[in-house]
Amino acid sequence: MSAPLQTPEERRRANRLRHLMARQEQMAARGPKGVAASWWDHARALAAEEERGARYDPGADPGAAWQDLARALENWCQRYSR
Repeated sequence: MSAPLQTPEERRRANRLRHLMARQEQMAARGPKGVAASWWDHARALAAEEERGARYDPGADPGAAWQDLARALENWCQRYSR
């Protein structure tokens, strides 16, 4: 039995997930710094994707994902600041 046909969006999502998993595996060889770098790259890509998508939605805030990421980083920095 053949696999069901995917829409272009489903194919993109599957490719992104496959790429993320491969990248995280490669970066894990660098230890925690590599894993953190991989998550940072992924977070920026997701925020940029949300920003692009919000341009086509009149009620959406194009900066919302970036603001959320900034708050998460601010909290992290406050937690580890001395």
